[in-house]
Amino acid sequence: MEFKKVVVGPLQSNVYIISSKGEGVIIDAGAEADKILPFTEGISIKYILLTHNHFDHTDALGELKNKLRVKCGIHSLDKTTSLFDFEFSDKEKFNFGEAFLEVIHTPGHTPGGCCFLIPKVIQEPPLLISGDTIFQCGYGRTDLGGSEVELFKSIKNIMSMSPDIQVYPGHGPSTTIGEEQKFYSSM
Repeated sequence: MEFKKVVVGPLQSNVYIISSKGEGVIIDAGAEADKILPFTEGISIKYILLTHNHFDHTDALGELKNKLRVKCGIHSLDKTTSLFDFEFSDKEKFNFGEAFLEVIHTPGHTPGGCCFLIPKVIQEPPLLISGDTIFQCGYGRTDLGGSEVELFKSIKNIMSMSPDIQVYPGHGPSTTIGEEQKFYSSM
């Protein structure tokens, strides 16, 4: 499995390109499609999947969809425009190559916020794309249509996962569940 990260836009959003056997997915489409596209060369992109519907994760979506001729999915609670081609829900799986990822609905930052888990059977150590649900020693804001109560429930769910899981957030550096368990236990 190959894993690539591209940092784009004025808010330094992380875009992830994950592939297996020449087939892959893009997680989030923040900005600067021309900066993202070179990272997709040699990969047949099956889907663009969004962690949530905020501009800093969707600005390059139209251009990427057109150039790659691919469909985009988002959780049903965050689907607000026809730019999104399909909806997904909690526990849904998306296959690419010999790998798959699983949707984990993590409302709070937005009603349809999601994380994507690539489990240990596919990736050692397992990895979690967390969007703006959790960052390294932090979490997403809730004042743009979110819910602090829901966000903390989602974080509690994530903190119950294995400490060896690598976490790749929507902004900033990666971390692990173990490191974040220490951070949240001190709060």
